[in-house]
Amino acid sequence: MGTSVDALRGKAVVVTGAGRGIGAAYARHAASEGARVVVNDVDADVAEEVTAQIRSSGATAIAHHGDVSVWTDAHDLIERCLDEFGAIDGLVNNAGIIRVRRAEELDEETFRRVVEVNLLGTAYCGTHAIKRMLQQGHGSIVNVTSGSQAGWKLLAAYSASKGGVASLTYTWAIELADTGIRVNAVSPTAATRMLDEFAAYLGPDRAPSPPRDESSAANNAPVVTYLLSDAAQGINGQVVRIDRRALSLVTHPSILLPVVERGEWTFADVQAAFERQLRSKVLPLGMAQVSQSVSDGGARLGLDPLRSGEDRR
Repeated sequence: MGTSVDALRGKAVVVTGAGRGIGAAYARHAASEGARVVVNDVDADVAEEVTAQIRSSGATAIAHHGDVSVWTDAHDLIERCLDEFGAIDGLVNNAGIIRVRRAEELDEETFRRVVEVNLLGTAYCGTHAIKRMLQQGHGSIVNVTSGSQAGWKLLAAYSASKGGVASLTYTWAIELADTGIRVNAVSPTAATRMLDEFAAYLGPDRAPSPPRDESSAANNAPVVTYLLSDAAQGINGQVVRIDRRALSLVTHPSILLPVVERGEWTFADVQAAFERQLRSKVLPLGMAQVSQSVSDGGARLGLDPLRSGEDRR
């Protein structure tokens, strides 16, 4: 974890899905930097276990058992933080699930549950927290999205839900820009239980291999702590990607130049526009690296395919 600088001294922070993996790492790191932490998980036992670990280190934490995809549970979670600590300074919307399926194999129940936990859970907790943060006049929300929002094979439901989280992040950030509340997101990398889903679907011999360097859950935590802290003032509406040793920003959806204009569009006009101007600008599939230059008014694109074997939540 490194030396503590008390970046979150005295702040009250809620971390959802904090009983295991990346969420637990976020909670532990926030506590190590002085935060008073509410450890939420749908599994009461693991929430209590992480809470006990934090307390044993001399930091402050309480456990909360609840399902973030239930509106009333999300409300009770935020109120629990206020009741115990008198404020809600930070919220980390980490809770999420993954289901590995080919597009034609998805069923209603699977798709619905992934969206309920990943997207609605983020929306519900964030909505309740925003109401209280507005009363305070300050707060920081960190949502957890994924590189899969750009597309990842076998993860249609998960990718769609995480794309929704990114859009929610942009929207909240714009709406709350002048209120003292910041909203950002992280796109982390780690070997977690989510790899078990791939093993169950593909078989152990074909499942992705866990990262073999420092791409642990704990490696992502300092990024979240920074975004929660006062040191990140002015950072709003950003998706921060942490990938092993690399830290970067993810681009927002944007209009790619050139823009072709016509008074009216016919089929022949559209075909001509693609053949003359747009076909050469078609973007690669998946996550790409973008280098943008003000001088040339455009962007240079290079494909950076997502590597398998990692939880790119």
